[in-house]
Amino acid sequence: MTTSTDPTRPAPKRPDAPAMVVTDLDGTLLDESGMKISERNMDALNRAAAAGAHVVIATGRPIWWLGPVIEAGFTGIAVCMNGAVVYDVAADEIIAASPLTPDTMQTFVTGLERETDTFSLAVERLGITLQACIAEHDYDHPWAFGYFQRADRAELLAQPAAKLLVRGREDSRSLALAARAVGAEEVSITYSTDDGLIEVAAAGVNKGTALAELAARWDINRQDVIAFGDMPNDLEMLHWAGFSVGMGNGHPDVHAIVSEVGAQHHEDAVAQILERWF
Repeated sequence: MTTSTDPTRPAPKRPDAPAMVVTDLDGTLLDESGMKISERNMDALNRAAAAGAHVVIATGRPIWWLGPVIEAGFTGIAVCMNGAVVYDVAADEIIAASPLTPDTMQTFVTGLERETDTFSLAVERLGITLQACIAEHDYDHPWAFGYFQRADRAELLAQPAAKLLVRGREDSRSLALAARAVGAEEVSITYSTDDGLIEVAAAGVNKGTALAELAARWDINRQDVIAFGDMPNDLEMLHWAGFSVGMGNGHPDVHAIVSEVGAQHHEDAVAQILERWF
């Protein structure tokens, strides 16, 4: 364990140190407000990068909500929208994308309407600004910082989207089960809050598949990857990584599969683990 307080000073790479460090944002790396990364957590990521590890952010957030880590100095790769978009922060460029087609969304929504009619929709289209956020007029986003332009359902589903958001009146798990009953083969369904919101991407798209592609590009074995997360939208990522850490505040489904359950996210849980190597 290093005791250096200079995150930019290269340190000797321990033979057992992860070659790739991946962390979720909300409920994992960020504080309770979801607006700030602690100095200790950021220092740990910087030390890992200085030692040669590839540091990746993997979040359900779109590009335009990466502000907390970009403002803290992060310049690496961000897997956004649960794997639908891969963004190079330093280059300000989308380097990979797997969007939903209008036909796929329309077919899925039609099927969901047969199961329940008590939901509203929003989409996050490909792009790097807030203008890519569009929602139905009665859509109520569970996070206060969410901003959406408004449109009717037909317009919403008329163009490709990185992610489709479905807000219902039930808990997220129940809504996800109903959605999977009609779209399990055509789309990928997950959730990152229990507040009646599910997140829909193209079939086979999730954080794990996007990270596997990055690791292959960098010639990194999954056994040399450490990943941190807290909610069901992290499950594929945590299952794929050679060493996985669930936050103490994490979802029971996360705790059931991870290598280790760490501290609460607001207790610098990511840094507590990374300081074993960096």
